[in-house]
This record gives sequence, C-alpha cells and structure tokens, in this order.
Amino acid sequence: AALPARGDRAVRDRLELEARAIRSGALAGDVFEARARRGRALGAARSLGDAGLLARVIVGFDVPTLWTAREYGTFEQDAVDATEEALAGVTDPELRARLLASLAIELEGERDGRGVAASAEAMRIARELGRPELLAVAINGRYINAYRAAEGLTERRALAAELLDLATEHGLGLYRVLAHLQLQQAAIAAVDLAAARRHRDAGTRLAERFGLPLLGMIAAWLDALGLALDARFDEAARTYAEIADACAMSGTWNIERGIAHVGVFCVRFAQGREGELVEESRWLWERWRHVGGTAEIHALALIAAGRAAEARRVVQDAPPPRHDYFFDLTMCLRGRRAIALGQRAAAAEAYRELLPYQDRLVGGACGAVTLGPVGQTLGELAVFLDRPAEAAAHYRRAAEVAERAGTAYWTGLAHNALRSLDAPPAA
Repeated sequence: AALPARGDRAVRDRLELEARAIRSGALAGDVFEARARRGRALGAARSLGDAGLLARVIVGFDVPTLWTAREYGTFEQDAVDATEEALAGVTDPELRARLLASLAIELEGERDGRGVAASAEAMRIARELGRPELLAVAINGRYINAYRAAEGLTERRALAAELLDLATEHGLGLYRVLAHLQLQQAAIAAVDLAAARRHRDAGTRLAERFGLPLLGMIAAWLDALGLALDARFDEAARTYAEIADACAMSGTWNIERGIAHVGVFCVRFAQGREGELVEESRWLWERWRHVGGTAEIHALALIAAGRAAEARRVVQDAPPPRHDYFFDLTMCLRGRRAIALGQRAAAAEAYRELLPYQDRLVGGACGAVTLGPVGQTLGELAVFLDRPAEAAAHYRRAAEVAERAGTAYWTGLAHNALRSLDAPPAA
C-alpha cells in the first residue's frame, strides 16, 4: 500500500527508514521489490514539499548496476519527474550529484541526450568535491550512458579502469566488483575474451566475499556466451536456462527469462534451428513487444517455420532499437530479417548502422549473447545488396574477429562465405 501523505514527523521518520530499506533491498539483489518500494514512497515524499527528503528517498536506489535497473525498455515518468523536482529544490552539491547520477540511470538508453548530460554534470560535481564514493556513483551513471555509439567502448573501458583504481585505493568493495564486471563486459566488446575471463573471475570472487548476488550473477552470462562461441550449442542453451533459473529465484531483474530466450534463439539460429522456437519467440515478443529486436526474433522463427506472411505482419510496426547494450544485436537481427523477407531498405539501414561495429562480436556490448562476428552479418547484407567486393571484405574481417575470439566454428563460416564468392581467403 502507498504510504500516507501526511506532513507529520512520523511520516518523515518512516520515509527516512524507507530510504535505508530501499538501499538494503537493492544491495541484497531484490532490485524490483526495492524499486517498487521506492515508487510507493515517492508520492508521500513529494507531498511533503521537502526536496531533501525526496532526494534521499530517490538516491536510496543508487546501487551499482551494469544493466538497466528498471523494467527493460520502459520509461518511468514518475521517477524522472520526482528526480527533476528534487533537483530544483536541492542545493547540497553531493546530494545533487547523486540525484543527477540517478537521473542518468533512469534515462539510459533513451533516444534523447538528457541521460548523457545528467551523467556529465554528476561527474563534474563529483570531481570538484573529491569524494571517492560519490565519484564512483557518478562513474556508474556515466558508464551506463556510454553505449550510444560504437566509439563509446573507448569511454567505457576508461571509466571502468578509473573505477577499479578508485575503488581499490579507497576500499569501495561494491564498486570494485562493478568495475571488474564493467571491464569484463568491455573486454567482450573488444573481443579480448582472455581479459574478460580474468575480470569475471576477480569480480565473482569479490561478489561472493562481499555478499553481492546482484553483481555476482551478471558474471555468469559469459559462460553461456563462451559455449556459444565454441559451437557447444546444446550446452550453451542449457546454461542460459540454468542462469535464468538462478536469477529468477533471486528476484534480481525480472528480465533474466528474456535474456535467456534471446541467448537460446541465437544458439538455435546458428544451428539453423530457429524454426523450433516459434512459441518461445512469440512469448518473448508479446512480453516485450515495445522493445526493438523481439519482433525480429519472432519473425525469423516464423520464417524458418514457413510462415513468412505472419512474419511480415509481426515486423510491420517494430519499434526502433534503443541506444543501449543491445543496439548492435538488434540491428543484426533486423538486418537478417530484412534479408529473409527481401526488404532492401531495411537491409540498407541495418548495413549503415552496423558498419561502425564491424570489428566486434554481435551482442558483445551486452556481454551475454552472440550471433558471431558482426562482419558475418555485414557480409550477408552486402551480398543481398549486390555489393560483392564489400561482402568479401566483411567476411575477411569476420574471420579475423573470429580468430581473435578463438572460435574455429565462426572462422570456418567466414572462410566458407569467402569461397562462395570465389574471393581470396583471409590472411
């Protein structure tokens, strides 16, 4: 039930306790309950007209996070409005920096630049104040807003390295774990899987030591991704399901089933078995119809099952991709369904959007799922668009990326594609 909105001391005291309880719940891994608890408290806090109290309720939720800390693909206007209201009335610089970092995390992935601007201002204040924990909070907000373009990887790696140095020097255990996971994720995006595993191992040990299930569980997705790259597809599918089960029991994100379904789809797509997933992909699409990429997954399953007319209807009003850690994966899926349905305009758009990612693995930004080298998809798009010279160059790039990732399966696919074009093999 919502808290009573009475301006008496008892309500104020209860809200102060709520702020602490929200933080404790989120740190324990019960993210969605903590977020719901904050949502219930916001109305009462706003009604009191105390900007400082409202701010403390809001920032109670500013715990370390690598992925979105809300229902994926949604935008919670009440939380944003409350944060902007608090910012209008708070003058304390530390509290303002925390509010700005919270606002940045609320707005991550949105198509406008407000989240980026808020994160930059939070970083500026935190550096001026010279308070290590506050700077760690601000770095978190900045990192999660650094996916808007392919070149954001450079900034993410620098931010994560700074956070690790900061957290190690000042004994910030929470942020040491987060920094290792950020570095793990960035290393996957940079196709440095050995470094990713080193940071995964370090982050997992620290998460266990500090009792942080929220951060510790994120590291496990690398296991499934590694199996997919090694073409151990059935093992990968089982691992995705096992991780999702473990996450679901914790109540951590409420998106773990979705990520697992995407991971299994990518595995089956690589095997040419996506037609087996019509019902599973329908569930994913209906559950997250507002998210770019789910329509493509369902459409590709339908096409493989011989139901192309249904697939066309499914993708007719597909939403644009979010500018977050799933962007490259979404565009690859979009490009592949464009090829399958003969949609040249959509294929050309996907080709343009994917070019900056040509040295990456599909899904590398999220660090959890993959469709192999981006160059493989770019090559297929170039073939479809009647650009054979560009296709050969992309397949060579795909082979180079696959070799860096140590995956013989995807290297072989790239070489087979080059042979189909009668093109010289990759060096």
